[in-house]
Formats: sequence, structure tokens, C-alpha cells
Amino acid sequence: MTLLDLVWVFPVLGGVYVVFGVILLVRNHFKSLGTHVAKVREDLASREKNGASRLISGSYPKLSNEMMRDLAEHEGFVFLGSTGRSMNFQRPVPSDGEPVEVPGAWKGRIEPHGGLGSGKHRRLLLEWLDGASADDSSLTLRRDQLGALPKSEILGVAAEYGWSFESEEITDTEWRLFFRPGATEHEQDERWLFVDDG
Repeated sequence: MTLLDLVWVFPVLGGVYVVFGVILLVRNHFKSLGTHVAKVREDLASREKNGASRLISGSYPKLSNEMMRDLAEHEGFVFLGSTGRSMNFQRPVPSDGEPVEVPGAWKGRIEPHGGLGSGKHRRLLLEWLDGASADDSSLTLRRDQLGALPKSEILGVAAEYGWSFESEEITDTEWRLFFRPGATEHEQDERWLFVDDG
């Protein structure tokens, strides 16, 4: 191969690489929410060693870091914090059947000032809650459209508006949170404990 051949080969290879990368990104973007949720669960299980596991931030389109933490906590893990793009989790292992507190568990926001889009998502949440009528028998919020907000913040704001968390449902296209009207502070605390327990 001569130098002249190399001058033509490298740009062609570079172009093929870029086109292939764009195709992969577009294909990954159009996968369903359920596919990404299943991948998070699969990765948590496959990377688990001695109760510890990790997820890589930004590897799951359509899922914010807060949503990834919610899924991991639903699977029985506790969020310990982030190191670079690596989100670290630990599964509490009870010896006597009682809940175990994991030292170093991080309860606050993953990103202290809110994730990308948190202001927009907070406004959307308030708009949905303002639009709900006190006469409604139920309220459904789309968790997948409030990705930058921690679930605890969504539940807390809904409680301020008089809505009590009932359950959640994750389908291939949506992650829904269901509420009922009229929550006393005690009822809401009990429901949050139920949510935390999975």
C-alpha cells in the first residue's frame, strides 16, 4: 500500500466509523423505556459482587441518574454516591431479617443543584398538580417526563397538594406514578416507608 492509497483509505475509514456511530446512537435512542429499565436491572444483577454493584451514568438513554437510583432502590440496593460517571450501590444484607442501615448511604440529590432540566421538570410537575381538580378521584403523573427530579421530591410536592402516593407502573413506554386524594401526614409517611421497602 502506497502513501497515496493511505491518504484515501483513512478518511473513508473515519467516515464509516462516524456513520456507524451515528446509526448506533439513533437506534439506541429509539429503544423503548422498558428496554432501558430492563438493561439497568440486568446490569445491577450482573455487576453485583458481595452486595455491591454499580451503574454508569449516561449509559441508559431516557433514564436520568435519579431514575436509575429509583430503579436500583426498587431492586433492593442503596445508593452510596458517585465516583466520576460510576454510580455506586450496596445491597443491605440482613442477618436476622430486620432492615439494615447501610453506612454511607446517600439520601440527598445526586446532583446538589438539580440535574439537567430539573427546573423545567419542576415547572411541569407544578403545572400538572395545579391542573388537577380536588374533585378528581385519582391522579397519574409520568415519572419518565420528570426524570431530573428525585422521586422523593415528586412525592413530597404531590403531598403538599393533597395527593397520597398509591402505586407505580413501568411499561415499555411510560413510568407512571398513581396518587389518590387526601393524604394525612401520617398516611403519607407510611406510604413512603412502603415505597422505600420496595
